[in-house]
Amino acid sequence: MRTYQNKHHTYFYMNDSVKDGLKKIAKYNHTTLSNLLEEGAKMIIHRETMKMREDMHDLKYIRNVMSH
Repeated sequence: MRTYQNKHHTYFYMNDSVKDGLKKIAKYNHTTLSNLLEEGAKMIIHRETMKMREDMHDLKYIRNVMSH
Protein backbone atom coordinates (compact mmCIF):
# COMPACT_ATOMS: atom_id res chain seq x y z
CA MET A 1 0.00 0.00 0.00
CA ARG A 2 1.23 3.49 -0.78
CA THR A 3 1.58 6.03 1.98
CA TYR A 4 0.61 9.60 1.28
CA GLN A 5 1.65 12.44 3.51
CA ASN A 6 -1.28 14.36 5.04
CA LYS A 7 -3.85 12.09 3.41
CA HIS A 8 -6.41 9.88 5.09
CA HIS A 9 -8.94 7.34 3.85
CA THR A 10 -12.44 8.67 3.26
CA TYR A 11 -15.37 6.42 2.43
CA PHE A 12 -18.73 7.59 1.12
CA TYR A 13 -21.65 6.35 -0.90
CA MET A 14 -22.77 7.74 -4.23
CA ASN A 15 -25.18 6.48 -6.83
CA ASP A 16 -23.83 4.33 -9.63
CA SER A 17 -24.42 6.79 -12.45
CA VAL A 18 -22.47 9.55 -10.66
CA LYS A 19 -19.61 7.20 -9.86
CA ASP A 20 -19.50 5.87 -13.43
CA GLY A 21 -19.49 9.40 -14.83
CA LEU A 22 -16.65 10.44 -12.53
CA LYS A 23 -14.66 7.34 -13.46
CA LYS A 24 -15.05 8.19 -17.16
CA ILE A 25 -13.90 11.76 -16.56
CA ALA A 26 -10.92 10.54 -14.53
CA LYS A 27 -9.97 8.08 -17.26
CA TYR A 28 -10.29 10.78 -19.94
CA ASN A 29 -8.02 13.06 -17.90
CA HIS A 30 -5.53 10.24 -17.21
CA THR A 31 -5.93 10.52 -13.45
CA THR A 32 -7.48 8.57 -10.63
CA LEU A 33 -10.97 8.93 -9.23
CA SER A 34 -9.41 9.97 -5.93
CA ASN A 35 -7.36 12.75 -7.54
CA LEU A 36 -10.36 13.94 -9.53
CA LEU A 37 -12.50 14.16 -6.39
CA GLU A 38 -9.74 15.96 -4.49
CA GLU A 39 -9.34 18.54 -7.24
CA GLY A 40 -13.10 19.05 -7.36
CA ALA A 41 -13.20 19.51 -3.61
CA LYS A 42 -10.42 22.11 -3.83
CA MET A 43 -12.43 24.00 -6.45
CA ILE A 44 -15.52 23.99 -4.22
CA ILE A 45 -13.49 25.13 -1.21
CA HIS A 46 -12.01 27.99 -3.22
CA ARG A 47 -15.39 29.06 -4.63
CA GLU A 48 -17.14 28.96 -1.26
CA THR A 49 -14.26 30.79 0.44
CA MET A 50 -14.53 33.56 -2.13
CA LYS A 51 -18.29 33.80 -1.51
CA MET A 52 -17.70 34.00 2.24
CA ARG A 53 -15.13 36.78 1.76
CA GLU A 54 -17.54 38.71 -0.46
CA ASP A 55 -20.32 38.29 2.10
CA MET A 56 -18.04 39.54 4.89
CA HIS A 57 -17.06 42.54 2.77
CA ASP A 58 -20.74 43.31 2.10
CA LEU A 59 -21.55 42.98 5.81
CA LYS A 60 -18.73 45.36 6.76
CA TYR A 61 -19.98 47.84 4.16
CA ILE A 62 -23.53 47.66 5.53
CA ARG A 63 -22.28 48.10 9.10
CA ASN A 64 -20.24 51.10 7.98
CA VAL A 65 -23.25 52.69 6.23
CA MET A 66 -25.52 52.04 9.21
CA SER A 67 -23.08 53.55 11.70
CA HIS A 68 -22.95 56.90 9.89
